[in-house]
Formats: sequence, C-alpha cells, structure tokens
Amino acid sequence: MIPGSTIHRRLGFIIFQILAKSLGRIHSSRFSGIFFRIFSRIFSDNPELTSDSSTQMTRSVAYRSQKRRADWRLFVLCAVILLPLLAACTNNIGGEGSGWNPPVSKDGVLYVGTKEGSVKAYIDDGSGSLQESWTFRPANQVADTRGVHSTPIVVGDFVYVSAQDGFLYAIDKETGTIGGTGWLRPQGVFEEPDSLIAGPTYDSVNDLILAPSEDGNIYAYTAKSGDQVWDPFSTGAAIWSTVAADDGIGFFGSHDYKVYAITLNDGKELWHYETGGVVAGKPLVFDGKVIAGSFDRKLYAFSRESGTVEWTFEADNWFWAGAVTDGNTIFAPNMDGNIYALDRNGTLLWKHDVGSAIVSPPVLVPQGLVVAAKDGFLLLLDTGPAGLGSQRVVFNQKIGDAEIKAPLFAVGSSVFVGSQDSTVRRIEFESGQRNVWCLHTQDGNCN
Repeated sequence: MIPGSTIHRRLGFIIFQILAKSLGRIHSSRFSGIFFRIFSRIFSDNPELTSDSSTQMTRSVAYRSQKRRADWRLFVLCAVILLPLLAACTNNIGGEGSGWNPPVSKDGVLYVGTKEGSVKAYIDDGSGSLQESWTFRPANQVADTRGVHSTPIVVGDFVYVSAQDGFLYAIDKETGTIGGTGWLRPQGVFEEPDSLIAGPTYDSVNDLILAPSEDGNIYAYTAKSGDQVWDPFSTGAAIWSTVAADDGIGFFGSHDYKVYAITLNDGKELWHYETGGVVAGKPLVFDGKVIAGSFDRKLYAFSRESGTVEWTFEADNWFWAGAVTDGNTIFAPNMDGNIYALDRNGTLLWKHDVGSAIVSPPVLVPQGLVVAAKDGFLLLLDTGPAGLGSQRVVFNQKIGDAEIKAPLFAVGSSVFVGSQDSTVRRIEFESGQRNVWCLHTQDGNCN
C-alpha cells in the first residue's frame, strides 16, 4: 500500500464501479455519449455519481449489433485512458499526505492522529500554552500509522485509534504505549491488513470497541483486553462509515450502497437498505430514525426498528459527512457547499452556502453551528429560523492556508480544528471568537 493513496484509489474505484454498473443497464446506447457525460461529471465541481445516473443519461433507441461492438471498443479505449487519471481527479477530495490530522480532547488533554504517522498527546489548560505529554509510534512492521482520517475516542484508560496502516490501537492514555495494558488488532497477521478509514466506536451497552475496515467487515473487540467478541460482520464492499451505536444496536453505511443495522451483542443483521450510492458518513440516530446520507445526493430517514424509509431529501451533490442535530433541527452538510437545516419530517427550513464542499462533519456549540468548509474557512452559524439572510453568519474566518477535512471536535464553547498542513487549532466562541492556540504537530507552536 502506498501511504496517502487509499482514499484516492477507492474514489477512483467508486467512479469506475458506477461506470461498470451502467453497462449492464444500457445495452442499447452509445458509450461515447455516456463516457463524455460521466467524464464531465468527474472533472466538474459538481459530480453526480450515482448508481442510476447512467440510466438517466442513456434512454435512447436500440442500435444494431455492429454499432454496439464499436461502442464497446470505444468504451474500453476510454477506460484505459481514464483510469490513470482517476487518482488525479480524486486528489481534490482525498488530499495530500497521510490522513486528515483529526484531534480529540478529553479532561484537559489533546490527542491528535498526526499526518506524520504518530499519535500525540498534549496537556491543554486553556491558557494558550500546550505541553507535549507523549508521542506514540507503532513498533510493528510499518513503523508508523500512515495517518488517521477519523476522530480517535478516549474511553477509560485508553485512546483508541483506527489508522490507515490497518490496525486498531488501544493506547494507554497516561504513558502513550500499548505495552502492558494496551493492545493492537489484528494480531499475528501475515499479510498487511486493509486500511481503517472509519473511526472507532464505543458501545457502552456491551463494552465493545467497533472497528469498520476497508475489507468490508465490522470487527468487535472487548474494550479492555481487545478480545474478538464475534465473527466479523461482512458487507459487500469497503466501509468508511463510522458506526453509530445506540442502545446496543449499530448503524453504519458501506461502499456497497447499503445502510445496515446490526445487534452489537452478537453481530447479527437486523435490517439493511440499499441506496443509490456509497454511504460514507456516520449515521445520526434521532427521533426514532436513522439519518444517513448517500452519494446518490439523498439524505435518508429510516425507521430505527425496521429500516423502512420514512422520508428522503435530495440535494445537488454527495452527502459525505454525517448530519448532526440540536434535538429539534437536523443539520446536514453536502458536497455542494450547503448546510441544509431540516425539521423532523425532512422539510427544508433553510440552507446556507459556505462557499466550498463540506467533508468535515460540523459540531454544535452553545453559540450555534460550527462548519468547516473544505477550502479552510470556519463559520459559526446562527441556528435560528429562516429569513436571517447574511445575519445567519456570526463568524467566518480563514483558518490557516490549508484545507480542512478532519472531523471537528467540540468541548463546551471550544472547537478543535485539524488541517491538512499538520496544524491543529483551538477556537473559543464563548465571548465572540478567540484563537486560543495553534499547534503544528511537527514544528510546535504556529501562532
């Protein structure tokens, strides 16, 4: 595996998978037209890559078999030309380097899964001065984590980190080691495991850590010892969706276009539903529903118990990052650059364009909704009713010079922001806006 290439390759595979799916549905169309439309979407700012895009594009009359053979040859030729370019066209989303530099804060300690392949801990008393506590680097065959994409979690004595090297690490939060009480999984593997892009989840009902993998499986381990609890639950493709655990049930999506519900005591399926695209974000469990976005441009609300679709909402681009709620309103970020505010029934209350695609899940603070645009702007939005117009933006600032893709993390009125240039910032919103500190995980302070 080439460090930093996993997301690029997987996005390329998604695009090609959609293209391949279309072939089974378009026996009577000219692939030259199809390929032009798909190629245009790939290189536009508003790709609409869904499982039924091809069907919409190719409703035409039947051609003679000789013409179809010519179209097949053209398709193969175009595919050969296009595939080497897929990594380039998906760099805009996957980004440079390894991982997304996600931070998490607990009990006055900041933990970061760095782009340099380590996990670091810093004492943070809120004064603006950080003190490094420890640095963890794995002592396995790869010598570093190859980066982290999703937020680590801190439970009990451990910091749990799902890394691009394919390992789940349970790091002692006091010592920064896995020797003694800590652990890593899988153990005793002879082949390099598939990457872990999704974050770990703690199931408090069964005291489990859940680790979704690019190999298409959900793994469950006891939180303290790392013992595997049940056989891996298998889906039909890679998993980037972090599991949402709710009262002993886990909800997540997969690259096989499906949203799943499984019982976490035994890893058995309760239900699944196939959408029209990849489901990459963490679902939101709210009001007896499971809210999940898809690359088919739709946000779905499923019955938590049965998986029945209760409503859908369609936007102009992919729903990548997961939605959040303040208990009344659902806030759903989209790759079209909008935050959509919906009521419990999926009715649009208002939307706000942040000016760039949104990959990072937003967070709520007492002052409003904090949203990171991919181009590096951080916004605080008033969550009040429609009609606020420009007054909805309470704060809007460019955070450094790099893109923001890591999930935001909030504690009280503070928001922790990890950027693609290996920096992490703490922004305080309690009285206006204050930059508490800026950390570069390689070079130290960046204020």
